[in-house]
Amino acid sequence: MSSRVPRALAVLALVTGLLVTAVFAWRAWRQHEYEQRLTSGQVQVETLRGWMTLPYIERTHGVPQSRMREALGLPAQGGDERSLRDWFERQGIDPVQGRQKIEALILQAPASAPARDPR
Repeated sequence: MSSRVPRALAVLALVTGLLVTAVFAWRAWRQHEYEQRLTSGQVQVETLRGWMTLPYIERTHGVPQSRMREALGLPAQGGDERSLRDWFERQGIDPVQGRQKIEALILQAPASAPARDPR
């Protein structure tokens, strides 16, 4: 009976090691994909966050506020200090759909627009 405990611990250690390896391999792959997109010059829309305001997105990605407001059905002016999260909550916009609309506008922005990484 005592020989089963070390064997079970060895199997548990092996399985844990494989899981940890798989997690870090997946993270490394995601980082590799990100670096490839960055190198190719694609817009990094995954940097869009709920705390960002419309003026911030306009400066960072070159998308006019008027286009974002129209796409989201927001008032034409005012609320520049509100974050995307605030706008979505106030207007009853599904955050995933709202983000997708903004991302689509960012991808349509002219290549001459600033594409800085806001990090």
